[in-house]
Amino acid sequence: MIQLAQILFILSVLVILHEFGHYITAKLFKVRVEKFYLFMDAGFSLIKKKIGETEWGIGWLPLGGYVKLSGMIDESMDTEQMNTEPQPWEFRSKPAWQRLIIMLGGIIVNILLAWLIFTIMYTTVGKKIISTDELQKNGLAFGEVGQSVGFKNGDKIISIDGKHHDDFKFMNMGVLFGDKIEVDRQGEKIELLLTDEQKGEIIKKEGKGFVHARWKLNEFFIDSINKNNSDLKRFDEIIGINNERFVYLDQLIDALKTHKNDSINLIIKRNSQEITLKTKVDSTGIDSFNKTLFIDQNFNLKKAFVNIISENSPAEKAKIEFNDVIIAVNNIKIESNKDLKKILSENKEKEITLTVLRNKKNIDLKTTLDKKGTLGIGFDKKDDQYIITEKLNFAQAFPEAVSQSWSLFKYNVQSLKLIVRPKTGAYTQIQSPVGIARRLPDTWNWEFIWNFTALFSIGLAFMNLLPIPGLDGGHALFTIAEMITGKTLSNKTMGYVQTAGMIILLTLMALTFGKDIYQLVADKFF
Repeated sequence: MIQLAQILFILSVLVILHEFGHYITAKLFKVRVEKFYLFMDAGFSLIKKKIGETEWGIGWLPLGGYVKLSGMIDESMDTEQMNTEPQPWEFRSKPAWQRLIIMLGGIIVNILLAWLIFTIMYTTVGKKIISTDELQKNGLAFGEVGQSVGFKNGDKIISIDGKHHDDFKFMNMGVLFGDKIEVDRQGEKIELLLTDEQKGEIIKKEGKGFVHARWKLNEFFIDSINKNNSDLKRFDEIIGINNERFVYLDQLIDALKTHKNDSINLIIKRNSQEITLKTKVDSTGIDSFNKTLFIDQNFNLKKAFVNIISENSPAEKAKIEFNDVIIAVNNIKIESNKDLKKILSENKEKEITLTVLRNKKNIDLKTTLDKKGTLGIGFDKKDDQYIITEKLNFAQAFPEAVSQSWSLFKYNVQSLKLIVRPKTGAYTQIQSPVGIARRLPDTWNWEFIWNFTALFSIGLAFMNLLPIPGLDGGHALFTIAEMITGKTLSNKTMGYVQTAGMIILLTLMALTFGKDIYQLVADKFF
């Protein structure tokens, strides 16, 4: 419900302000506005009230919104008024340059909104970037697909098409958008040229997660073990293989792949002592470990908050809430995930007292653990070690806001280029508001919401600039053509064009909504 509320709030803000851009420019040039609607009112309205010459309302179908201008063929497909003589207050009676400004009014407001939000955010919470240099200081780790297309664990991305991105968000996605990727591989510069098919494999199988910072091996521990592998114990830490010690988790994984079907000696750290255990690696090089043991990360609990609570779990019975931070068990201070799991395992089926930090207050909660000694919770880690925050004054924040908006606009252009190249399969990743809502956090976070609204606002501006009939860009294109040639389309032809555009848009919406709803149902029940 929180995700649904967030997407409805964001869409409402964007739609109302976008349509207000058309409304205010129409009023500026004395064009009569017959309707102003949030969401579509196909058949009926949820709420409506006429004030002056304008009917204000909320439709039942959350697919955007619209303003209906007198003397214009728009989403309402009302052509009856076009059969009468043009009136001074009608859209069609106005000069082409005024009609063009009215058509672009919503797009302009979307861009101004993004500038405003970014400026306010940069002057209050600060401008935050994921530092590329900090994140890849020790190199990067790649998934199987990333390695299959030419990357190697430990690579550092120097530039994409000759440009270095300070913010890793743009560097990450730039790999899919760019043509030439330059990497530093143990001091040697290597050029990678990815094909559309290779980019498609990344998009389909791993997405943005195909690359991340390298994780240190000593940050992980064995959390659960198959009964058939009795030599290993819970909370053991893997150090290396066959007398070779590793620093990073990816080095262990790569080493396992080189020992397929082999017997190996695992170097284990147990209770501060090193021991060696013999084990067998299967034909995949890694799946045997996935089947016999599960490793977990030993993160700092002070930088982690609860974001998953299982139904009927000890955590739910204790009334743990989202965003709680666990700080103690039975009055014993707990600092790491490993320490938490250790003390829980020592209190299986016993009543415990959890101390959580909630709204800057310590709260004690009682519950009884299950026979496995688990609470039934998951954590979202505040992985801010690579985030650089810079608080700006207004003189600095505004140009940065404009620059960020321009970068996001280019991101949308590059995304479209990727989508129209079928071999990349990027078109399969297009999402409706249903799909977008599922990506939103389960908790209400104003900082995230406003940043996402700004990002979405630029996306909405770009989408409406596309020269598709039914969108602002389509109307603007015909108006610009009229200004150049001095000729206009007949009302009949304009009606056909508008109808065709609406059919295209509604078809695309039906496909994306259908895909996301199917995925939602599939994930829920299958």
